Amino acid sequence: MRSFWQVIMPVFGLMGARLAGAGFGFVSQIVLARAFVPHDVGVAFLAISVTSFVSLLITCGYHTIALTYLARFQAFGRSQLVWAFLHAARRDMMIVAVVLVALSLLAMVLLPDHDTAKAFLYGTLAAVPLAAIRLNNSAANAQKRFTLSYAPDFVVRPALLLAFIGAMVLLGVQRNIDYVLVAMVVIAVAVAVGQAILLGADNAFVRGRAKPSRDLRRFYRRRAAAMLMFTVVAGATADLVVLIGGFFLAPSDVAVLGVAVRVAALVGFFSSASQQFVLRDLVSAMARLGRGEVDALLWRTNITGLATMLAATLFVLVFGHLVLALFGPDYAAGYWPLLIFLISQVVRVMGGMNGQLLALGGHQVRSAATCVVAVVLLVVLAAVLTPLWGLVGIALATLGAEVFWAISLGVLTQRLEGRRGDIFQGLSTHQFFTASR
Repeated sequence: MRSFWQVIMPVFGLMGARLAGAGFGFVSQIVLARAFVPHDVGVAFLAISVTSFVSLLITCGYHTIALTYLARFQAFGRSQLVWAFLHAARRDMMIVAVVLVALSLLAMVLLPDHDTAKAFLYGTLAAVPLAAIRLNNSAANAQKRFTLSYAPDFVVRPALLLAFIGAMVLLGVQRNIDYVLVAMVVIAVAVAVGQAILLGADNAFVRGRAKPSRDLRRFYRRRAAAMLMFTVVAGATADLVVLIGGFFLAPSDVAVLGVAVRVAALVGFFSSASQQFVLRDLVSAMARLGRGEVDALLWRTNITGLATMLAATLFVLVFGHLVLALFGPDYAAGYWPLLIFLISQVVRVMGGMNGQLLALGGHQVRSAATCVVAVVLLVVLAAVLTPLWGLVGIALATLGAEVFWAISLGVLTQRLEGRRGDIFQGLSTHQFFTASR
């Protein structure tokens, strides 16, 4: 029983932290929207999305594969391999960080809209410490210091930003969005430093050890890049959409876009949360070669998520204007984009657990090409449709990319694993009638 709780509590802790972080983020959006004019809110939303997306680029994907490699090396007592991995990750991350910061400085000169350029600059500056937090999350996880592996990023950072914005409002400080942008950078740096201090010798950026005898970056890069692409598509689509919107929309429209896509993403997160809790059961069922058991488990998970998403979509269809009214009268234009983004989340939920099946089968690298094409398709569709139809155009571009990604993952999973984890697989095997038996 004790071993059961040792396994399950970190999962609940992680999900609880992510839920808390999502809650802090949602309240922060409402406070921002109520306290600042839409133009300034758009600048802040763009900077937040740049921070999240660029921090992923800076990690080069090392933080994702570190969850596997560092845990494995630690389990076998291979400290030299741990050091070699972290050395490779730090060097690549430092190079990418310098390049991206330089590009953000160049954007201050080249971009015609000064406020958009400012959002890219401050967002990139905050992304550097956030990338360090992401790598240290994995380092802490490998040492089974689970609270330090998720609390700094998912709870502390958004909570501090909410506290700062709330303090500005309550104290009557001048509503200058530059204060929020600077606070984003300072908070990210403070959290990164605090996490590193608490980790001590387990900190991924500890110096003073001998240089590894072999440079293993070429070995890790391909795997890290593949996982990076999957992470971008699976977990950072909302930030990517806002970032793309920053190139085609006025900051006031970016504010409406940010509200619509983040509300839809929040609903999607709650709808797919059950997938995290069934992974252990899914692995066990696959190990027992119980195909019927696996199909039934996938069906129950998918139908629960789909029912939640459909209920949320119907709710927004009827009461969407009231939801948007929480942010203020300027956000009523987000009604149709919000509905389209929710339909995109419905498509994603219908895609089920194909991504998890590919990961469990070790096919992350094979799925990277699909992720790249999905991102390219999103950018191309947004470039074509946004100038034509504005917010609705970029929402339709997102829907098109989601449909492509869901279908492609299904085809790839069927080809590599001989089964699929989507809702249609359950229908085709008549799990609607047999799952409860």
